[in-house]
Amino acid sequence: MSTPGAVKLEEGSFIPSQRATYRITRELGEGGFGSVYLVEDGGRHYAMKLTKMWTFMPHERLEFAKRFRQEYEYGSRLKSRYLVRSHDFDTLEGNPFLVMDLCDGGSLRDWVGREVDGRALDRLAYGILSGLRDLHAEGIVHRDIKPENVLFDEAETPKLADFGISASVKKRHTIANFMGHAKAVFATGTYSPPEQFDPKRAMKVMGPGNDFYAFGAMMYEIITRGRLPFGPFEDFIADMEGYEARKATERWDSESLRSLAPDPKWVGIIARCIRWDPEERYRTVDEVLTDLGWQSGQEAAVPAMRPDSVWRLRVQNGEEIGREYQITNLSRHLARRAITVGWFNEEDPFANDVGIAEQFTRYISSFHATLEFDPTSGHWVLRDGQFRTKDGVAGWHPSTNGTLLNGRRVGPRGEVLRPSDIIAIGDSTLKVLVDNP
Repeated sequence: MSTPGAVKLEEGSFIPSQRATYRITRELGEGGFGSVYLVEDGGRHYAMKLTKMWTFMPHERLEFAKRFRQEYEYGSRLKSRYLVRSHDFDTLEGNPFLVMDLCDGGSLRDWVGREVDGRALDRLAYGILSGLRDLHAEGIVHRDIKPENVLFDEAETPKLADFGISASVKKRHTIANFMGHAKAVFATGTYSPPEQFDPKRAMKVMGPGNDFYAFGAMMYEIITRGRLPFGPFEDFIADMEGYEARKATERWDSESLRSLAPDPKWVGIIARCIRWDPEERYRTVDEVLTDLGWQSGQEAAVPAMRPDSVWRLRVQNGEEIGREYQITNLSRHLARRAITVGWFNEEDPFANDVGIAEQFTRYISSFHATLEFDPTSGHWVLRDGQFRTKDGVAGWHPSTNGTLLNGRRVGPRGEVLRPSDIIAIGDSTLKVLVDNP
């Protein structure tokens, strides 16, 4: 992509898009990746986030631009009271900008240091978790939960923001530009689960557990009025290896939490959130809400499977958002019950029946997973790996980074799929959809 120009916006500047023309009222804040402005169009006020694309390394610009566009797509199609909604997207001198809901009630960062009573804390947690539930239901893992990304509207409803830009991208950009970027960006590491900064584990365990870890660390900070479970930001900067070692051995300050928590339940909730092993954390938002004392809503009825049910997989997160794979039709066309899933290789495009594109990362195995139809139950079964010959040995060979179903690892024996399940393969997630004609 072409080199973006440096942009400095002033009060009264006009920013055109294909949909509208926005007038800059004032700057609301500045971070390592861009600035946020209060803008007005037709008497309505919005927040506009403009990226500082000119500060990025040339090799990072295309990926970040794609992720930023992804944030707009998520925010425009996910209708939730607890997520910041996107309204417009365009570029200014090569710098992408996003127009979104104005949340003029501040951020959760403003709460740090205050004494928060039990009722207010429970309401806050319910709102944040409701936003996570709406994201997770669509196969989206936020991966950057922190106080700055919880905003409040005029009704004091908490809303999650910044759920389109992968924390893995932020990590690479921050480390590459450590001296030139803001503390707030790098401080993400104090909330991130240990696997997020470990490239050997990151895509093997990418799921809702990542967000529950950060939720626990953030709620700890609110309850203890500014402390963090594994130590302050300054400790993280001074000795990242030691800080991550404390996470790995779960050496955290539980006494401060016990002495300041308005209810003992928070000790158990946070302890489960910040477990080193993602398998030992919460699996769903409803599990957290149950421990909080909230009654979770009834699950939607699962439609009965029929011989003529049509199964689809829709890409929810990844490089081909919205693409669908008609696995029932594909199975019928191939005249076989087993379908292979793996990395889309342009040099061998038919290596897998379902080839998933991955340009910026390489977490999807060439032979990643297998889908098998069970005619007796009418369901599909997802198995990690494929039957093939490897190093001269014919047999079932697992993928390199594993396959997740609703945040849990799938083994070679497989798991039965249900409508609305979320499959994670590398950095891509797919939602299971079923149509009954």
